[in-house]
Amino acid sequence: MANHFDLHAATALATKPGPFMTMILPVTGVPATDRTQFNSLLKEGKRQLETVAPNRAWSAYEDSFAPYEHGPLTNGSARGLLIMAGATESYHYWLHTVVMPTVTVTYQPNVLPILQSRDLTSDYDLLLLDSKGFELAQVRSGRPELVNLPVEAPMTLEQALGSELRDRGRWQRSAGDSTHYSGTGTLDASKSADQRNYFMAVDAYVSQHFSNVDQVPLILVAAASDQGNFRKLSQNAYLDANVRVVQHPNLAAANQTLAALTVGVNDQRHVQATQIRQDAYDKVRQQNQVVQDLGALATAAVQGQIAKLWIQDDASQPGHLTESGDVMTATALSRQNNLYNDLTLLVLQRGGQVEVLPADAMPTRSPIAAQLRIRESVQL
Repeated sequence: MANHFDLHAATALATKPGPFMTMILPVTGVPATDRTQFNSLLKEGKRQLETVAPNRAWSAYEDSFAPYEHGPLTNGSARGLLIMAGATESYHYWLHTVVMPTVTVTYQPNVLPILQSRDLTSDYDLLLLDSKGFELAQVRSGRPELVNLPVEAPMTLEQALGSELRDRGRWQRSAGDSTHYSGTGTLDASKSADQRNYFMAVDAYVSQHFSNVDQVPLILVAAASDQGNFRKLSQNAYLDANVRVVQHPNLAAANQTLAALTVGVNDQRHVQATQIRQDAYDKVRQQNQVVQDLGALATAAVQGQIAKLWIQDDASQPGHLTESGDVMTATALSRQNNLYNDLTLLVLQRGGQVEVLPADAMPTRSPIAAQLRIRESVQL
């Protein structure tokens, strides 16, 4: 998943001499297929460079691609490779989302694929819980993996609370040196107390060892009654209040259900994020802090007045943005340059945020829109 370092490296590259060749290579894991695709993209990149920037020799870019011409084209679970090369420096990034093979020669480094990779993946934990036990899975860069919990984890109610001791109506649950619950009530009350204590033990363990460490959302997978009871007791600040999977988890075959669970959770998170984004957009639009006109967007970007920029992931607009905010389309290079990418770089460099989103997640039908910091400073 893309992080702050990746964006910083890409924006720093933009200060170096260009133009920039950006190759995006899908990684299939089949060496012959990936090698053929790489060679094809490299050939096309050379052709584009000669066509749109004849004053820039290929020799200036050759060293940036040389390590991949014969070296490995895989890296762990990566599903794509991005190589971004300028005339003096280059940068590469392993992508963890499905990508299409592309190569472009542009005025500025093509950062849109990095942002798209970051926005289409998310990290969270899955807590699979029933009244007698739990399992925990971590979803990182869209890939779920069951956690191998240590022996001291309260994986089952019996393991956490020990054996039941009863004598003439008095009972207690004991686990080693500590007694978790005792009294003179009925067996039903005993079971209820056991359930409460067990859920509290699970909540404390997951919070301490995972949520507070990784600081990612925790998604609860549990039957309706267990959902309600656990949430009443939970002190976990990262337990997601809106996204939940209401079903009895199959703890005995948890690993086999992770893929399906992840798809369902991702769908819920997508809907939730889209709604939150839409609500926020509607609010700033009512306050006249939204602009969609490209000329106004360019002016606002140069002035550093864009707080947030939304771009549709397949959107492209020919043109090159100058330092003064003018849009140029006079040269072959400017005509094939994506103006949206130039706007993205400028907004990032000025401290703004950029989201690259699929069409159904955009808060507006326009392929691009911006929230302004100070609406009055931009002349529309």
